Amino acid sequence: MAVPHLRQFAAFSVIGTVALMPLLVLPAMVGVLVDNAGMSDSSAGWSASANFLASAVVGLLMALRVHHLNLRRVTTLALAVAILADLASAVTAGDYIAFFAARALSGFALGAAYVAAVSSFARLDAYERGFGLYVTLQFIVSGLGLYVVPVYADQMGAFGLFTGFALLDGLALLLARHLPAEKAADTVIQDSGSEMKVLLTASAVLAVIGFAGFEAANNAQFTYVERFGVFLGIADHQIGFSLLIASLVGIPGAFSIVIVGQRFGTLGPLVFGMLTAIVGLVILINSGSYGTYFLGSCFMGFSWAFCLPFIQSLLASIDRKGSAIAAGTSFSTFGSAVGPGLAAVVVIGEQYINVFLMSITIFVVTLLFFFFADRMRKSNR
Repeated sequence: MAVPHLRQFAAFSVIGTVALMPLLVLPAMVGVLVDNAGMSDSSAGWSASANFLASAVVGLLMALRVHHLNLRRVTTLALAVAILADLASAVTAGDYIAFFAARALSGFALGAAYVAAVSSFARLDAYERGFGLYVTLQFIVSGLGLYVVPVYADQMGAFGLFTGFALLDGLALLLARHLPAEKAADTVIQDSGSEMKVLLTASAVLAVIGFAGFEAANNAQFTYVERFGVFLGIADHQIGFSLLIASLVGIPGAFSIVIVGQRFGTLGPLVFGMLTAIVGLVILINSGSYGTYFLGSCFMGFSWAFCLPFIQSLLASIDRKGSAIAAGTSFSTFGSAVGPGLAAVVVIGEQYINVFLMSITIFVVTLLFFFFADRMRKSNR
């Protein structure tokens, strides 16, 4: 099966995946900070929130001007800054103030690169297949990272982990030349009006908020799923293997949209995907063995990967110039920031089940937002 614009989609996917590395290996990163840098569970969670919140802020600012930005230039500058910020994180882990500042700077830089990459998809035909390839790559990388980092955490430590992030930033920088240099406002892509006009439509508002809720729910549980395995007494290599397979199980979920496109619409697949997530969380809540921990993790991995391309395609269809997907990306990053923070509040005393119950509630509310967003989008055609 031929995928149009495969070279560009591949470059966008690598850049976007590298920009999301702190998220893709989040539970393993939290484990390294707790076990190898002397941070508490809550402090490690809040450092992740600082990184994601900074990404959300810069993403929102970009969404308001994305029609007028040279995405290639923005990405090149952002990744250069990210290299320095991640190297600073490597040498300051354990020094709370300096480390939090370095993570915030990294968040600003990687957030800009992330928004530029996902906005680029919307400007090309067959963007839904591009998003499918993108999410597929994310889950391959996440699975490998979630296996390698816990197993080799003692050898690499915080210094090795964040130095590795910097090296990946450098790889992404080499691919920045594939992003569009022309401004969308100067092209003939779907005349959707100004960024603000698009972002104030009911369909865009509801979809953007829904994307934020989806990421908040996923990242809340994802932040402490590794710690929950430790709490259950599961061996480190078994936890790493579970998280690896959970991510790899997500690959067919993400790739399904590459094969079928949007033949089944958007809402139906999202209902299926989020119900799968809720089932996975119920399994984890009732987990008392390695087998149920493994199964619940796999349900979560499949659901997350399956839903993402449909959410991103919904936003791209609202504005082909990229403002809706840029705003959705920004707010999803805000959700990624809020999720670990909320989880850090309710996890006090190793109450990990509280985190999973909170995620179930957020998933239900999020599904309602997508339901009405899809209806509004269709009524505006």
